[in-house]
This record gives sequence, structure tokens and C-alpha cells, in this order.
Amino acid sequence: MWQAGSTTRGLGLGVCLAAILLAAAAPAAAQEEEHPLPPPAPAADDALTAALESGELTEAEYALERARSVFQLERVRREFGDVSRPSGRDTTLILRDLAARLSQLTGADRAVARAILARPTGGGVPIGHGYSVESVFTCGADMCFHWVESTEDGAEPDWVSMVQQTWEDVWGAEIDAVGYREPRRDGASNQTDGPVALDKGKLDVYILDLGQDAVFGYCASLADDPTTAVYCAVDNDYAPEQYGRSQTPEGFLQVTAAHEFHHASQAAYDFWEDYWLIEGTAANMEETVYPAIDDNVTFLDLWSPLTRPASPLDRGGFGNSEYGAWIFWRFLEEKIGGSPDIVREIWERADAFDPSPLPGDNPPDDYSLQAVRHELAERGRGFSGVFADFATANRRGDYADAEAAGYPTPQLTKTFTVGLNAPLTPWHSWRINHLSTRLLAFKPGGDVPADARLRVSTRLPKHGAGATLIVVDEDGSTSTRRLDRNAKGYARGTVRFGQGDVKRVEVVLTNGSTRMGQCFTRPGPPSYSCLGRSLDDQRVFELRGALRP
Repeated sequence: MWQAGSTTRGLGLGVCLAAILLAAAAPAAAQEEEHPLPPPAPAADDALTAALESGELTEAEYALERARSVFQLERVRREFGDVSRPSGRDTTLILRDLAARLSQLTGADRAVARAILARPTGGGVPIGHGYSVESVFTCGADMCFHWVESTEDGAEPDWVSMVQQTWEDVWGAEIDAVGYREPRRDGASNQTDGPVALDKGKLDVYILDLGQDAVFGYCASLADDPTTAVYCAVDNDYAPEQYGRSQTPEGFLQVTAAHEFHHASQAAYDFWEDYWLIEGTAANMEETVYPAIDDNVTFLDLWSPLTRPASPLDRGGFGNSEYGAWIFWRFLEEKIGGSPDIVREIWERADAFDPSPLPGDNPPDDYSLQAVRHELAERGRGFSGVFADFATANRRGDYADAEAAGYPTPQLTKTFTVGLNAPLTPWHSWRINHLSTRLLAFKPGGDVPADARLRVSTRLPKHGAGATLIVVDEDGSTSTRRLDRNAKGYARGTVRFGQGDVKRVEVVLTNGSTRMGQCFTRPGPPSYSCLGRSLDDQRVFELRGALRP
């Protein structure tokens, strides 16, 4: 049912800019001292990035030009050269970066930034998405939906109904069922009926032609604060000629709603968190809410612990690694917590919003890896052991949807043949970075007796290291065994290795160190947990195998 109402562009612009100006009134330096700004989202390694690194652009100017490139790519290319088109899924963080640095811009640059961040009903928007005619809206209990009935942004009534139903389903799944915090209410909604503003405390969702800019959807922050209210936008049809045919238009709408609504909820906790937490949990939410739609498997194929196990899990950088990290949150949800609650509780530990003036009543405000470690400790689990189990599950494809959805399988780094003619391999060594994995294997030679056994020996570094054996039988069945590290750093174990019985013995070497240094100094890109650097990168792991007839 449509609620009577219409919006005009002029009224909304004043409300939006007032909200931004209020947020900008606090001194930027004081904000950064309490809660450091995140580095600009790793959109692309291109001419804009080079201009930032050379000092030609400040971070605020870079954020502005990167946001311009979403909507006016050719204009930005004319000024800076080879600038990449941002990924259609990066718009939320690109606009977040701009809002976070709004107070650092002046004059015409600040005016353009405000216009980009303005709601689509904001009026006179020279850049970005905005309605050119009067819009209408309908509101439910928690959200209002805006659209126009003509121009290229026009939406059909059936599509508007589907958008509203989808977002209300997502609200029910994420807020009512799992218990995430509702998006913050800013009182800046544009719904008006003459001079009387309606429903100012609701999340606004705008329906526009985003496909013209290759954007799937976004939520935009209205203030330079880590906990903030947002509005969101989705496409007006997800037409196959704009988005392809890997999903139906309804499928694209559903996973985009699950992903972007989670960003709206994240902004009520800490919207400046580490990328692998922000984008990884949002991509995982697609699986949680719509498990039958496998659009997020694309992230696993591009860059993830399944395709690049030697890359740190918490990497946020060029290549969309922060999106592929969703498989870790899926592992926690399926194997450790048994429900989506575990990821929500991690977000509660990352909470930066303190509505209480009482001393000692502050939220935890853990950074991403801290929050995970503390939540696992609360459940009686150590991080390094959980990370070893995660790497083992990745190799075995031990996920509910792995086979049906076609999850990629991490590949072996090297395989050694052990037999009577070569019963002992020399020690081999690899340097492994934090939250990374190497996968090795031993296979029995043709002369190995049926009752043979294999002695696997490893030398492991001190912090967070693990070694797990996976015995793969000829019939494809598997069994696992964790090796215990002794005080001298050795971890050894003997397993079945008979010819005709065992196909191979795999060794999963894991660097599960969570020790970070240089926190909040932002030495990247790429960036890692706490915007710092691991204290345990490039640690040496050694391995050899010996036949035991």
C-alpha cells in the first residue's frame, strides 16, 4: 500500500547538508586522535592512486576524485589519465571515505562533495544520482522507499513492491532474527507532505537507474563519524543488459539488499572498521539471508583464502581480497558458532558507538582481529587452532554449500613422492605470512608396501603456527590429525601410508599469529587488521617426510 506523499529536491538538500555540517563542526584532529580515519578504500592501483602516493592529492582530494569517478569517469580521466572504473560493489566505501573527510575539504571541493553525498531527492545534484522530477514514496514500519514514475530512473509499481518486500524481508532476517543493531536514525529523511515532515526516524531506500554507472547498490553516510546514519540506493530493474545474466534481476536485488542493509547496520557499530570485517561480513550476509543465490562465490574465485591461501586473510587491497574473506565468517557461522550470532557478537565487540555519558560505560571498540580473538576466547577457543581448522576445512571443502555452489579448492604448493628408493625427504622450508597457509603433500611410490606408515616432521615458529595432516584414501574419504608443537618447535606425527590404501597425505601449514604492531599508523596499501603490520610475517616453516615400513 502506498502512503500519500511526495518529495521535492530542494527541501531534501537543505536537510542533508545541515546534517553534514553539524557532523563537520567537531574538530577533525580530535576525531582522528580518538578514532583514526580509515585509509581510502583500495579501489584500484591507477593514476588516482599514484597521485595520492606522490602527494599531488591529499587523502580528502583523492576521496573526492574517486567518488567523482563513480559518476563522471571520463571527466576524471581527462584530468588524471588512466583511472579505472570502480567496481560496482565499492561505492559504499568510496562514499564513506568522502564523508569521513568532508571537513578537510574547502570551497568548491566541499560543495561538490556535499552534492555527491546528498540524497537523490536533494536537488540540483551536479554529480551522482538524483531525481530530475518529483518523487513519491511509501513507508513501512521501519523504512521508506522512494522512486519516480518517469525519466530513466523510473520504476514500475511491481518492482517497487518487490524492493519494499525484499528489504523488509532482509530487515527481518538481520535485525529481528539475528539481533543486529538497527540502522541509526538521523531525523534527516526527505518524506514531506506539504510543510509537515513524516517518518524522519526511518531508513530511506532510493530506487534509481544505478546500472548506467555499473553500480549494484550503496549506502551513503551523512556524517564524518565512525557511527552514523545512512540512506541506501538500489537499481530500478537490474536489467540484464546492464548487470549480466549470472543472476535474475530479483536475485541481484535480493543479495544486494542483504549486503547493503548489513552496511547500514554496520554504520551503527563502527563504519571505519577494517575492510575484511566490513566487506567480508556483508558478503557473508548474502549467504546467510539468501543461501540459494551464489553470487558471492564470484568473490571466492577472484581473491580469497580458497584461491590464494598464501595471502593474509585480513588483507584489504587491490584485488577484492576483503570480499573473498567472507568464507572465514561463513566458517565461524557454520563450524564454531553454529549460528549467525557469532558474527554479530564480533561486531558488538567492534562497537565504537557510546550513547551513554556515564564513565566506565564505553563500548569495547576492538579492532577486527581483536574482536574475533576475544569472541573465540569467550567460547573457550584459541585463534590459532581455529585458523588451522579453517584452513583444513577450506582444503576439504567442508561447507554446507561448497559442492552445490562450486566453491574453489585451495591448490597444493608441492607434492613429494616417498618410497623404498627415496624413503626420506630432505628438510624443505617455506616462509609464510600471518593468517596464511601452505598446502603440501606426500604420495606413496609404487614400491610402498600396503602396511607402510609415514612419519611427518615439521619445525614451526613460535607464535600461532600449526600443522595439520589430512589423510586422503584412494576412495576419496579423508581423516585429519593436528600435530602438537613441542617446546623446541617440532611437531611430528605418524599416519597410514600404504600403497593401494592411501592416495596421499596432505600437510596444512598455518600461520595463525594475531600479533600486530604499528596499529593505526596505516603503513599500507594493502591494509591489515588495526591498520598496522603483523609481527609474524615471513616466518619459516620446515617439513620432511620419512617412510616407516
